Amino acid sequence: MHHFLSQVVAATGAFVNYMGSDDGFWGLAAAYFLMIFAEWLGYVLLKPGVYDHMDALNNIVINGIDYAFDFLISAIAPMVLYIWVFDHWRLIGPLPFLWSIPLAFVAHEICYYIDHRIGHRVGLFWAFHQVHHSSNEFNFTVAPRGFLIDGNIVLFLCAVPFAFLGLPPGIFLGMHAIKSIYGIFNHADYIPKLGILEEFIATPSNHRAHHGVQAKYIDKNYSQCTVILDRLLGTFQKEEERAIVGLITPYYDKNPIRTELAGLFWLRDRINSAPRWQDKWKYLWMPPEWTHDGRELSLSRDYIQDKEKSAVEAAE
Repeated sequence: MHHFLSQVVAATGAFVNYMGSDDGFWGLAAAYFLMIFAEWLGYVLLKPGVYDHMDALNNIVINGIDYAFDFLISAIAPMVLYIWVFDHWRLIGPLPFLWSIPLAFVAHEICYYIDHRIGHRVGLFWAFHQVHHSSNEFNFTVAPRGFLIDGNIVLFLCAVPFAFLGLPPGIFLGMHAIKSIYGIFNHADYIPKLGILEEFIATPSNHRAHHGVQAKYIDKNYSQCTVILDRLLGTFQKEEERAIVGLITPYYDKNPIRTELAGLFWLRDRINSAPRWQDKWKYLWMPPEWTHDGRELSLSRDYIQDKEKSAVEAAE
């Protein structure tokens, strides 16, 4: 039994180290495209006519554009700081593997939550992050859809304190890659509710609620793998009626360049709408629902009823 457990630990360590290495990027890319292909095939065979091919293509092109810029700005630059702190300022360690894995998971959950919540509650960051939410579909291609510099830069900066605790950078990066694969999975629209797991895990249903535009779902369920932090911090919401995914102001353009820039244009228009320079600055850091004149942003009742009907039909 001891020999078996040693083999499991060794295999797990090798996998995490691989995902945190230079080759881990290719492993993540392979997983992403295999998952997309399998999902697409399932839709074609089992639910013909439901899959939006143009939206999926838009998402894949956006993802390719993102990786060209995002990897350098959001991952490499902050991780240089992380590695420097780990090499020169860590207080203990490096931690052994069996301690590093659970710490890396907890650290990443905390950092992901902070990064994601800021992305929703700060105007400038929402201008970046809304690209991910602007799709009206919910499938694997949507998972990595995002703006050029909306690639968890806050997440990696938040991780730096864990370098002081001796958490090896390769282990943290490996955990980031592995959890990113789960982050693709929880964009599966066809997975039913998973019973008791809905109370603890960021299931596809819980994450679909996060993408929902109904009032009860907005700014809920920020966590990536569990919903523990959401429960502790008051941001958890089960999916009750089926979530309508997208933006408060629905976005339909499937041109990848215009999609990438839509959030910046949204922010520009808000800034230009304010006559006072104080309010113009506020649009950068106030939450996205804030307006200088107190106007409320909401969906029309007809749009909600229309989309709810379509969602029910798609689920049948």
